[in-house]
Amino acid sequence: MQERNEEDIIAQTEKRLHTDKNLHAASTLLHNIRILFRMLRDGNFKMELASRAMIVGGLFYFLLPLDATPDYIPILGYVDDTVIIGVIIKRLSSEIDRYRSFVRG
Repeated sequence: MQERNEEDIIAQTEKRLHTDKNLHAASTLLHNIRILFRMLRDGNFKMELASRAMIVGGLFYFLLPLDATPDYIPILGYVDDTVIIGVIIKRLSSEIDRYRSFVRG
């Protein structure tokens, strides 16, 4: 597996969010990934390194086409991605709330 830096993971996630047709069936997954993606990209929002690492790890897992259930399997291919991202959303719920407040100003 190739090593990926944070910027590469962000770029690949952005590309996949706009091009992967199978993802449109998983709107909750997309919504959750988008909020994590925005938190990571927002240079004005400061978060702990552990939170940032958890988000990068989750996005990296999302990018892996051959993970626990391969993404090319319609709908089922995103079940594991949904679980992983869901766990991250739950673990970072207070951080996500803080980000939403930050964005609202």
